[in-house]
Amino acid sequence: MRVAICGPLGSGCTEVGQLLSQRLGIKCVSTSDFVRGIVSDFKESFSEFELHTRSGEVDLDKMIAGELSDLLNLGDVIVEGRSGFMLIEDVKTFKVLLVASEDERAKHVAKRRGINMDEALRTVQSSDKERKHMVERLFNKDWLNPANYDLVINTRGRNFDYATDIIFRVLELRPRGT
Repeated sequence: MRVAICGPLGSGCTEVGQLLSQRLGIKCVSTSDFVRGIVSDFKESFSEFELHTRSGEVDLDKMIAGELSDLLNLGDVIVEGRSGFMLIEDVKTFKVLLVASEDERAKHVAKRRGINMDEALRTVQSSDKERKHMVERLFNKDWLNPANYDLVINTRGRNFDYATDIIFRVLELRPRGT
């Protein structure tokens, strides 16, 4: 089973991914997991790392996509957050989009990171632009178009157990092999 928990920063992808991982008993990975793996792969040699750059800039998305591809070959997995968007065209992945208002997301980010609301709002807005750009650049798709997902859940004003329960129930109802 492959599940992608996608959404804008602060919509609850990490929390829902972790809760669903516990319920299903399968691994949940995030972009930070992939980045840590990439960094550890190149810890011996920066010149080796430089081989994976383009025009002097690191193509981190391409490197993450490679790590993700390797992971998908190993079996059941939940991919949450920014990296989940990299599975937007994968027909074997059950894709979930979590959404919430910008203000709700900023409150969540402020609380989780221990920052003030102004900084959290700037962080959310910057992340939204980056995620939108990544999906447009890699897949020529609108990152928030509900048609790209199997399930869309508004996490506004709800605890993340609510979204996890919905996803779990829908996964139980799906015919095997889909």
